[in-house]
Amino acid sequence: MKVLVVTGTLAAPILSEVAKNIKDTKVEIKVLNYPVASLMSTKFIAENLKQTKFDADYILLPGLVYGDAKIVEEVTGVRTFKGTEEAWDLPRVIEALKNGIQLSTTESADKIIGKMDNIEEKLRKMEEEAKISFEINGIKITTYPPPFRIFLEIDNKQEFEKLDRIRKNVDVVVLGFPVGHYDLDEVKNKVKQLVDYGYVVGIDAESPRELKEGVRAGASFVFNLNENNFEELEEIRKEAAFVVAPFNTENRGEITIDLVKKAKQKGFDKLIADPVLSPPLRGLVSSIIGYKYVRETLQDIPILMGILNVTELIDADSIGMNALLTAIAGELGISNLLIMEKGKTRWSSWEVSQATKMISVALKENRLPKDIGIDLLVLKDKRRFRESFNADVIVNRRIEPEMDNTGFAKIFVSEDGFGVEWIGKNKITIKGKDGLSIGRELIRRVKDISKEHAVYIGYELAKAEIAYQLDKNYIQDKPLFKKIINDNLHTEHDKKRG
Repeated sequence: MKVLVVTGTLAAPILSEVAKNIKDTKVEIKVLNYPVASLMSTKFIAENLKQTKFDADYILLPGLVYGDAKIVEEVTGVRTFKGTEEAWDLPRVIEALKNGIQLSTTESADKIIGKMDNIEEKLRKMEEEAKISFEINGIKITTYPPPFRIFLEIDNKQEFEKLDRIRKNVDVVVLGFPVGHYDLDEVKNKVKQLVDYGYVVGIDAESPRELKEGVRAGASFVFNLNENNFEELEEIRKEAAFVVAPFNTENRGEITIDLVKKAKQKGFDKLIADPVLSPPLRGLVSSIIGYKYVRETLQDIPILMGILNVTELIDADSIGMNALLTAIAGELGISNLLIMEKGKTRWSSWEVSQATKMISVALKENRLPKDIGIDLLVLKDKRRFRESFNADVIVNRRIEPEMDNTGFAKIFVSEDGFGVEWIGKNKITIKGKDGLSIGRELIRRVKDISKEHAVYIGYELAKAEIAYQLDKNYIQDKPLFKKIINDNLHTEHDKKRG
C-alpha cells in the first residue's frame, strides 16, 4: 500500500520521524509551503496538488483542515481522506486503512478510529462479563480484575462538601477514625451524612462498637475484620461486607487466610482479603509476595490492596506510582484498591481511575499497558520533539527589568481560577481560567502598561495557568518545577554551535 501524507512545514519533521517506523506501507510526505497544517483548507491543498501526478493508493490530509477532502480527490484522482489531528497518530490511520476501515472526507480520522477504540464501551462490556463475588448497595465486587473497585479513605475531619470532585472516580468512601477515638454519636452522624450525600460508605475504626454503629448508620463495608474484633462483629456479619486484615504484623498472609476461612465458617459471606501492603523499605517486596501467596490460596475470594501505604510514604509524585501499583495489583489478580488524597497524593482518585481503565483493557486484551488509548502521561511525552533554529541572539544572562511606574501586578491562583490584580492609577482584579484572555483583558483596560511589564505579566499568567491546571502551588517569581535540564550543558552546546 502506498500513502501520500500532506502536511505543512512545522509538522513535516514529526511526520518524517513517524513514517520511519511504519512497516509494510510506503509513506511519502508532501510538504506544502504553509507552516501550520491545520490552518490549510482543502481548496488550498487541491490547488497545490493539481499539477502533480502521484503514485499512491491514498492521500491523507491533516485532520483539522477546513473543507471536504473530495475536492482533492477530484483533482488528483486518488482516494483522499482526512487523517488524525495529531501527527504522531499516523500509524493508527495506516492500520485503519489496511483493515478496510472507511475514513471520512469531512471528519478527522480520530472520530472514526475512536469508534473502533472506544474505551468506555470496552469497560462497559467488562462490567457485564465480570465474575462477581458479591454485590452490596449497588457495588459489585469482582473476584479478579477487570474491572477494579476504588476505595477512598478519608478522615473524620474531612469536609464532605469538598468530595464532589472525586465522586465519579471512586466507588466507596471509607470514613476513618483515629486510634483511641470513641464517640458513637459522631460515627453515626457522619456516616449518615455521607450516605445522604449519595456515597457508598465504608467505616474504618479500632473500636468494634464504632464499627457496629457505623454499619447500623448505613456503612456497607467494614475495615477491618481481624483476630482482635472477630467475635464482637459476628452480630453484624450479614449486614455489611468485611475487609479481612490481620492486626499482627508477622505472618500476615497466613493469618489473613486463617481469618477468611474462620469467617466463612461463622457465616460472614461478603469478604475481601487484605494481607496489608507494607511501605517502601519496610517490607514492601515481601508484602507483595504475601499477596501472591494469598491470591493463590484463596482463589474464590476478592482481595484489596492498600496502595496508599506506598504513595503516602515516599516523597515522589504519585501518578507514576499509582499506575505501577495498579499494574502490580492487576497482575496479582487484586481487584480492589484503597487510596487516599492528602497533600502530595491529591488527585490520586483520578490517577487510579485512569490507571484501572488502562490496566483493565490491557488485561482483557492480553497486551502491555501501552498504546491502549488511555494513559497517565501528564508531564512527559512518549516521543520527544525539538525544533532546530540558528539564533541571531543567544541570551545566557539574566536581563534585569526596567521598572514600570504605572503600577504593579499581583498574580494569584485560587480554588476556582487564577488571575491578576493590577494596582496603579486604576485598580482592577481580573480572574478566569485562560491566561491569554486574562492578559488581553488587562492590556485593553490598562493601556499604559509598558511592553516589558506586559511580557512579564504574560509569563507569570502562563505559570499560574499551569499551576491551576495541575493543582500545584503558585508563588509569583518562583519556579513551578525543579529543573531536570542542566542549563550549563546547553550553554556549552550553544557556544560550540556559535
